[in-house]
Amino acid sequence: MLEFKQVSIKDRDKLQPILKTEKDRGCEYTFGNIIIWNDIYKTKVAYTDNGAVIRHNRHGISYLFPVGEYDLKRTVELMIEDAARENDEFRIVSADKQDFELLNIAFPGRFRYNEERDYAEYVYSSLNLRELSGKKYHQKRNHIARFNEHHPDYAFRVIDAENIAKVADMNNEWNRLYGDNGGESLDEEHSAAAAALENFFILGFDGGFIESKGRILGYSIGEPINKKTYCVHIEKAFHDIQGSYAVINRDFARHFCEDYEYINREDDVGQEGLRKAKQSYHPEYLTDKITITVDTADNCRGITNEENRV
Repeated sequence: MLEFKQVSIKDRDKLQPILKTEKDRGCEYTFGNIIIWNDIYKTKVAYTDNGAVIRHNRHGISYLFPVGEYDLKRTVELMIEDAARENDEFRIVSADKQDFELLNIAFPGRFRYNEERDYAEYVYSSLNLRELSGKKYHQKRNHIARFNEHHPDYAFRVIDAENIAKVADMNNEWNRLYGDNGGESLDEEHSAAAAALENFFILGFDGGFIESKGRILGYSIGEPINKKTYCVHIEKAFHDIQGSYAVINRDFARHFCEDYEYINREDDVGQEGLRKAKQSYHPEYLTDKITITVDTADNCRGITNEENRV
């Protein structure tokens, strides 16, 4: 039986090393991301001998693919039993097709998957985001030039104990300006951003902001996924200041991501404007994102892609 308990900062020393053993996971598998979205996803964790299972309870029970070292077949059987005890359908979210292939070896024909394009994460060349060179980034360089014309005194600064309160004030101002038009998703994003700033130092986040004439115009927060890929969790800038997003994006990458080959800038949650913005930076690739369910009629209502049935 898996014994789930509410995840907290106290799990850092045990859970974070397990998460860091994962080679090609998305941002959901970083300890910082788990903590800042904890209040929204009601996240719990159960430990195996040298691994862990993460469980969410937002619009029903769901699980991340197990992490660390574990017996896949036994662990998944325990996860299915746990879902049954919770009187819910079993599903694994934020998985990829390689996960599905492993499951299909352990449980031939028992599972199927559904692709989740809205939650595919955008992964970029770190060098491209730092340099913005070449024809495809011409418009970004123009936006930065306009920003520099209007804010010639601007500076990029690292978030520290002396200035983090100013960043939190900017985050609240941003929410007052734009939060009413964003519905539930922006409310949740604001909650996660506030949690990131509140727990910034204990989570070991990196953070930076751009400032002009004493006013913060944009900020960003992130952490490494592994030795190859860095994840940007949060990026906010004022919409009416041309080039502010382009500048904080570039400057943050230059300051924190030089030692990483890739930068993961998370998903677009299906928002048309956000999708267009993320595509405009020309990702190297989008990650697989699939939801895995038990292959039964009751558990697969609404899924009609027969190619996903094995």
